[in-house]
Amino acid sequence: MLIDFKYGTQFRIEKNTYEVLRHRDDDVELLNITNDTKELLSLNDILAAYNEKRLIILHEGQESNVIEYSTKDYTDVQLDIMDKRYKAIEPIIERKISPSQIKEYAENYPEELKPNGSISPASIYRWLDLWYKRENKLDLIPQIRGPKDHRVSKDVMIEASRIILKYGSKAEYVSIKDEYNVLEAEIKNINLTREVHKQLEIFSESTYRRIRKETVDTYERDKELMGKNQADLKHNGVHSNARATRPLECMECDWTPIDCLIVDFELDELYRPCLMYGIDQAVGEPMGFNIIFKKEPNAGDWKQLILHCILPKTGFKELYPRVEKNWTAYGVPQSILLDNAKVNDAKEVERICSELRIGLRYCEVASGHQKGSVEQALGNLNHKAFQGLVGSLFSNPTEKGQYDSEAKAVVDIKGLYHIAHIAIVDMVANNFNRGLNIQGVPEHLWAKGLQEMKIHPQLPANRQYLELLFSSKSDTRTVGPRGIKLMGHHFFSDELNELRKRLEREGRSREVLIRFGSDLRVIYVKDEFNKRYIEAFIKNGGLDRKKIDKNHLIHAELLEYLTNKDGSAYNEYDSSLQGRARLNIEEIQQECKLEYQGIRRRQRREEAESETVASAIKGVPIEQLPGLPETMNISILKPEESRGGIKPSKSANNHDESIIEKPEPGALHVGNVDLDKIADSWGSGRKEII
Repeated sequence: MLIDFKYGTQFRIEKNTYEVLRHRDDDVELLNITNDTKELLSLNDILAAYNEKRLIILHEGQESNVIEYSTKDYTDVQLDIMDKRYKAIEPIIERKISPSQIKEYAENYPEELKPNGSISPASIYRWLDLWYKRENKLDLIPQIRGPKDHRVSKDVMIEASRIILKYGSKAEYVSIKDEYNVLEAEIKNINLTREVHKQLEIFSESTYRRIRKETVDTYERDKELMGKNQADLKHNGVHSNARATRPLECMECDWTPIDCLIVDFELDELYRPCLMYGIDQAVGEPMGFNIIFKKEPNAGDWKQLILHCILPKTGFKELYPRVEKNWTAYGVPQSILLDNAKVNDAKEVERICSELRIGLRYCEVASGHQKGSVEQALGNLNHKAFQGLVGSLFSNPTEKGQYDSEAKAVVDIKGLYHIAHIAIVDMVANNFNRGLNIQGVPEHLWAKGLQEMKIHPQLPANRQYLELLFSSKSDTRTVGPRGIKLMGHHFFSDELNELRKRLEREGRSREVLIRFGSDLRVIYVKDEFNKRYIEAFIKNGGLDRKKIDKNHLIHAELLEYLTNKDGSAYNEYDSSLQGRARLNIEEIQQECKLEYQGIRRRQRREEAESETVASAIKGVPIEQLPGLPETMNISILKPEESRGGIKPSKSANNHDESIIEKPEPGALHVGNVDLDKIADSWGSGRKEII
């Protein structure tokens, strides 16, 4: 749904709900519904709130804050039915056909344009009801209720393909009815040689027409009959080169390599970027630009250019303070004009433009003059802004001479964006144009045209939906506690964390679909539970090390290059040192073990040598006597009790009293002692005190 800030438009900023009353030059008079007061806000402040996602459009009192599915979520068949249904109801929406004429309109509707081969007044009214709910073409896509295709046997399809190939490319005319009759005759001839239960069943003539329409390209036949020009006219339509007369009627887009080399200070890498540029054909107002770091753009780059052209240009003065003037161009254009280069012919871009009801037109072959405004603008930008920079490549190779562009390049990527904004805003949008078709300052002509022709630039109701619609890449990633990891960095949000916890709680796979564009400050994650997309924002981790500022656009190409460079540096690093370090640690551990075992052996030998017979009987504490039986009952004598002597108790093995005198030093040797004899003469009874 597209909206503009004209009378009756309702929106909410934070806690206040507003309704537009009227415009006063650059200000908008609003009714504050929350406080029942009138307020005056500048249009630039309102657009800044839209860009910052603080402004929420209200439709019939309800917020339009759901990021819906994009056209990428549907098949080509579904999108084809959507386009045919919209074309069927478009004349009624534009009031070219009154309700009383709908029945006649449905009866005379061309057969080849009917969705699913049929159309009726009831179906037209049903499609109109779907359209008026939100004015969104996606609502016209039929709901999936199971397979509806005709089941045709393989043998019959082979015969049908042969007939279609035989007559489809012939210049001589053969009616489709005659072709079907030939097919029917061939099937009957085949059935003559088949058993009854193996007979082939011929499908209907309408099915044959549908199959033929899907497979036959009549361009070659028409070119032989009518000539190339007339065949192109029939298949490609009329391409008029009439100029637009009002703002947003037609936007011309093109691209060119920048005539200057750009250097990355941290990586010491050189680039020759390409500048993609859009300009309003009627007044020459720059609509937007996109800088890429490759030889030529693809479909994703074109979508990012169109996205920047549509969005309001707010907040750029804070990022690029040397820009002096304002840049007020924004809004969805009625049509876009491109040249017919192969890199521009992208079906994906056509789908996105169709979703926003933007017509996509192409110039004729070798007819670049049909978009002369953007061609001239790109030449002026290269001449005024980039060819004069240090590291210039010059437009004419003969002018370059011995000039070493690579050695002299000093402008980095951030500086390039600053220079581009100054050139586009101050040197083009706010410069007096003395051309034949446009005379005046484009910014003034833009504002004057909007006011005189009562044009209100339109924007999609949901800012996030617009970014999702123009996302250029998609992938699948696993959601973890730290978020989603992409290109070496984590993306996280509270909504994403809630989605992860629900997936874990219900035992589902944590793998999700993500979409993102050229600016990787935010990605969009598909929430299958609520049939919507949620946002996830890049974390600061690693950005400071790479010298990347989150306030500026984070190029997906640059971030991917930096991540790959980190990976290649890791792979090139000689990790054998880590293996040698591990082996050294293990060797030290083994040496310590051997040393400890040696010390323990030495200690045990010293203990054994110090334990004599005398020391085992007298002067050694009982807890230090090794090998003593636990059942042995020994009384320890106090010093005062030992003066009277000791009287041993009698036992079976000891009947005589014996006194052991203290031996002289060196008198006893372990080798001269008969341990068995001593053991027989000793008793184990309790010692008594005399």
